Amino acid sequence: MSYFIFDGVLETNKTFKLGKNEAKHLLKSRRMRPQERFFIQDNIGKRYEAVLISCGRYELTFVPEISIEVPIPSSLNLEILQALTKGKALDWILQKSTELGVERIDFFCGKFSPISHEVLKKKDPLNRWNRIVLEASKQCGRQFPPEIYLHENLKTALGKIKEFENSWLISPRIKGSISWKDLSNKKNIELHHRILVGPEGGFHSDEIKLAIESGMLPVNLGQRIMRSETATVSAISILQFLWGDLANKFV
Repeated sequence: MSYFIFDGVLETNKTFKLGKNEAKHLLKSRRMRPQERFFIQDNIGKRYEAVLISCGRYELTFVPEISIEVPIPSSLNLEILQALTKGKALDWILQKSTELGVERIDFFCGKFSPISHEVLKKKDPLNRWNRIVLEASKQCGRQFPPEIYLHENLKTALGKIKEFENSWLISPRIKGSISWKDLSNKKNIELHHRILVGPEGGFHSDEIKLAIESGMLPVNLGQRIMRSETATVSAISILQFLWGDLANKFV
């Protein structure tokens, strides 16, 4: 269920005011009137069904009436180590990764990325990226958005993130690539995975060597060459199906 964000801590049966940006969004997208209901979450992650009391052009008053359960995170702690790619593809990766339950996204400038780290830093992209994943979280109903980080290159990124066993290099035609299908019957596989995905131009041979030397294992996603965003979302979906919440049955 989609919801809106209140910048503060809410309590039931008390009156609160929703600030300009969220109020404008709610009134514009829902065209709500007094006594209509909506869902709202505060900044500590508690969610409520609220009733609209009154509204102006850029502000509204509401009362949280019923505390509601928040969907639990996926049992799979999933991280993405993603080379920067084209802008629209990057936005799509942010949105879909959020919807699919990714916990952390580390971007880095690959050797074949379309933009350099120096140029990107001047644009200060983290604020924009965080807005994208927050809006995606609100839309899909997850409690908190993923954490996002930016690194100068793959070597810098690997030096700052924690190593763990289930780290996968997504790239075609690497000798010795494995299939996740061969691991799908393992019962005690650790529920913490990281996937490394390159940009549109793929990885430089030095990056592949660096990733494998760091302990990452190459994975084969099939015979077709995928775009960067397709490979990312496909890998996330497969992992969530094998070991995460896409395999769960809901009543």
